[in-house]
Amino acid sequence: MKGITIKLPDETLRKLKEEARRTGRSVAALIRERVESPANRGDVSFYALTSDLAGSLAGGRNAATNRRLRFRRT
Repeated sequence: MKGITIKLPDETLRKLKEEARRTGRSVAALIRERVESPANRGDVSFYALTSDLAGSLAGGRNAATNRRLRFRRT
C-alpha cells in the first residue's frame, strides 16, 4: 500500500477525529472508506444526479437559437 499526503481544513479534520474516536477506527481508515465508497466511483448517472433540477429554469425550448437580427448574414 502506498501513502499520500492531503491537506484538510481544521473543521474537517476535527470532525474526522471525533468520528474516529467514536467508532474506534483510525482517521486513515475513515478516509480510505470514503475514497473507496461507491458514490465516488461514478456509478451514478449524470441524469440521476441532476433529475431534481429538471424544469427548474424558465426559458424557451430552443435556447441555442439566436433570433437577434443584427447577427443575420446579408
